[in-house]
Amino acid sequence: MADYQDLYRERLRDTPGGGLEALGPEGWRPVRVHTETVEVAGGAPEVVEVLETDRGPVVVGGRGDTEVLALRTPSRVTSDLGFAALPALLRARTTGDVDRALDGWAEPVNVVLAADTEGGLLHRVAGRVPRRPRENLLRTVPAWEAAYVWRGWRTLPAAAVGAVAVMANERGIAEPLGVEFAAPHRAERIRELLGTRRLWTADGMSCVHMDTRLDSARPLLAALDRLDGLGPAATAARARLLEWDRRMDANSTDAALYTEVRSAVVRRLAAHPFFAGLAKAVGNGDWPDELLPWTAFVPRVGFALEKLLGSAFLPPGDVTAAVRGALEEVATARAGTARQEPVWGDRHRLAPWQALPGGKHDEAPEGGWPGLSGDHDCVLATTSVPGVTDLSWRGPAARYVWDLARRDNSRWIVPLGASGVPGDPHHRDQLPLWLTGGLAPVVTDWNKLTEENPTDVH
Repeated sequence: MADYQDLYRERLRDTPGGGLEALGPEGWRPVRVHTETVEVAGGAPEVVEVLETDRGPVVVGGRGDTEVLALRTPSRVTSDLGFAALPALLRARTTGDVDRALDGWAEPVNVVLAADTEGGLLHRVAGRVPRRPRENLLRTVPAWEAAYVWRGWRTLPAAAVGAVAVMANERGIAEPLGVEFAAPHRAERIRELLGTRRLWTADGMSCVHMDTRLDSARPLLAALDRLDGLGPAATAARARLLEWDRRMDANSTDAALYTEVRSAVVRRLAAHPFFAGLAKAVGNGDWPDELLPWTAFVPRVGFALEKLLGSAFLPPGDVTAAVRGALEEVATARAGTARQEPVWGDRHRLAPWQALPGGKHDEAPEGGWPGLSGDHDCVLATTSVPGVTDLSWRGPAARYVWDLARRDNSRWIVPLGASGVPGDPHHRDQLPLWLTGGLAPVVTDWNKLTEENPTDVH
């Protein structure tokens, strides 16, 4: 979660010879310009003009705009992608070898946990992070001001490893290097689970991978606990939620009730007058499409709900009113329907991103995409967007368990399958295991491996 890329606001001007200049700390400097041709399937090629200032390529705006955004990245600055680290990593036999190889790593900046059969342990950050003001991490900065120039590279932190080392994208040793980290719930829960046993097997790790306790639910449940004067339906719903075990299991009716209330709270808080200016700024169409995933307002409120419920941004009475209104809204709606009470998995379904809209990738398996356990802050991190959708568009991309004492005991799994080609036997053959927490053997013995002919796939 390190922040090592910056967006600079650039001022451009035309030159008499038809070129462009950008204003930097040392004055106006030439902009490098070239064109690239993008081949389009089923259509005519597109010719794109590429502009690059001394900070980096222009990623928002272009010729004719007086102000654009340029992206500065370590690999572009140094002309080094860090690929030299890869063969060294492939040859590594000890954590010392890994440590030395990662000295040449560039990006993405990663927190690395490693262990070897000799008892070596490693916990470090690898990559390149520039030295620059904290302002660069928070917002776009003016390219023409010298205060925001990069000044060398940061020394990246490392830590000694005790009996257990956990990293789940929380702040940890990387805290000085970034701004936005995952909440600590997953890492804390993993540490708690690992402390319940002294001996573990590869197959036994499934209970960690599949844990569904949602500790980020505590602030909302505490807010519900403080309510009084509720109607009968809301009183019954609150009682259920206060007795709920906070497990986001696919077959849980209480988890479904909680998420309905949570989404209603998010929508009410997003509509609060305090956020009116911000919501208008985000939704007025001035933001480029490239930035919408990070600026869409209601999802931002949804992911910040835990902090908003306990922050000083909003008057406590207004937060209480939003929680009360949400609970009454959900309870009343549920009381007015005769349908069977839903479970979390009814709407928390797998919704994998489709690389080829309209193609075979869009075809759901027979019976539709399955319902999922878990949630954003669970160890089983199947993410949805509170206040927008309960469909899960992100989850554990891979699970690995390495047995250093006996490598043949190692296990792995990916969400769909090892092949991205529709029709391939391995396109979705791992999905049943992934859904249930099962793991497939890691086979590294060449005598046990067979080559499959890709021409056999139809």
